[in-house]
Amino acid sequence: MPDNQELTIVSNRLPIVMNFDEQNRQWNGKPGSGGLVSAMNPILQSRGGTWVGWPGMVAEKAEGYEQSLREVIEDIGQEAGYKLEPVMLSSEEVEGYYGGFANSVLWPLFHGFPNRCDFKPEFWEQYVEVNEKFAAGLANTMEPGQPIWVHDYHLIGVAEKLRQFGSPGNIGYFLHIPFPALENYVKLPWRADLMRALLAYDLLGFQSGRDKRNFLECVERLMPQTNIVHGDTTTTVEVQGEKVIVGVFPISIDFDDFNERAQSREVESRMERMREELGPYKMLLGIDRLDYTKGLLERFYAFEELLSRHPDLCEEVVFFQLVVPSRESVPEYQALKREIDRIVGRINGRFSTSKWQPIHYLYNTVDIAELTALYRHASVGVVTPLCDGMNLVSKEFCASQVDESGVLILSEFAGAADEFHEDALLVNPYDTVSTAEAIYEAVMMDEKERRKRMRRLRHEVQTHNVYWWANQFVDSLHEPSTLVEASKGEYLPTFEAPHRTNGHGIAPISPSERSPR
Repeated sequence: MPDNQELTIVSNRLPIVMNFDEQNRQWNGKPGSGGLVSAMNPILQSRGGTWVGWPGMVAEKAEGYEQSLREVIEDIGQEAGYKLEPVMLSSEEVEGYYGGFANSVLWPLFHGFPNRCDFKPEFWEQYVEVNEKFAAGLANTMEPGQPIWVHDYHLIGVAEKLRQFGSPGNIGYFLHIPFPALENYVKLPWRADLMRALLAYDLLGFQSGRDKRNFLECVERLMPQTNIVHGDTTTTVEVQGEKVIVGVFPISIDFDDFNERAQSREVESRMERMREELGPYKMLLGIDRLDYTKGLLERFYAFEELLSRHPDLCEEVVFFQLVVPSRESVPEYQALKREIDRIVGRINGRFSTSKWQPIHYLYNTVDIAELTALYRHASVGVVTPLCDGMNLVSKEFCASQVDESGVLILSEFAGAADEFHEDALLVNPYDTVSTAEAIYEAVMMDEKERRKRMRRLRHEVQTHNVYWWANQFVDSLHEPSTLVEASKGEYLPTFEAPHRTNGHGIAPISPSERSPR
């Protein structure tokens, strides 16, 4: 993409944090943080452009303060160096589109938990309406032909709506979560609508080779009118004379940010405090948001198995698990939290001694310095989701391991396995015995082997950082046909059985008119 061509970023949330000052009756705001913001800021600042998203409060709360709210958002955008364009949503829309279809249908379905989906038709209707609202906002504000980069599962339908509004420009889409296998995707009542929406983009980006493979299999089985052309580094899906380029773009982190902070005096001071509080033990570390996809229960069962099979590790290791609160009002998440509390209490009650407690469990948030200190202090990082698009915790752990002494244990079902399978210890998180043995191997690994593995992991994250990821996608968006995939190739477990579809076949999606470009 030419350096002087502006770009539009579209995501569910704007990169801002807003709060209402009750005393002065006005809105205040500040720039947001996080990996996506870190990646997009330098690109938008250098090229110019617009970030479109929901500012985080329901429209009802902004009534009477619309002008001041917009002024605050404009001021933050001017300071950042690009425009911020808010899309206001009502409480009903947030409930149906975000809490409903996005997080109660797409999130569980795409992570392989279709039994947890709530397939309410009204959720789908709100999802379509909100995606159209985002598209309408884009059509009214962007320059003709300006490239657009849409992010994540909340906004799959934006391109299709833009096509209906007559937008001819290049529109790219990146899915931050996994794409489901065929046998799960077909359970979606609106599978045809969602597939057509995805094929309205010019460029589709996935986290891993597994996700790309799943998507193409769904296209092949559900849309026989398409033509799929596999190249050396790209795959093209031809739909009624239009071409969609499909690629793999593994997202990453700001390596230098974690690496430099890990060597700061503040982090070293916090590490000293951790040693005093936790004792002179090797620390196993888990960092996760509260979610059923993260494999938290299975991880605790594996740790219990470790102590049962290897009692020599009692009073030698501690397991520190940080769980960041999430969706605390949802009964399913409340139940998961109660089960975690119960299991941690049982394991500590079973194995604790007068001077040692095996699990240190914190249900809270921590600041970035504390998080980095945890990463650096850990002897073993335990990252074992049941399914994950990428899992940036694994990369943050490696970037913070400036002493090169830690070992990464990683789920085969995390997207990071594609990049890390040679140097991390890969596990099947459902297999608690094998996971326990992998943890034992990590704890007992000699220093030379630890350093060799961690040095290579850190080099991978440093070389393929978040800026590399963002620039790969933006450059490919300008001319999708020139895409060179960023992935090292798909990792498959050694003994994985070949994928087979069910013998009854799947009814194909009926051909339909594609939105004109």
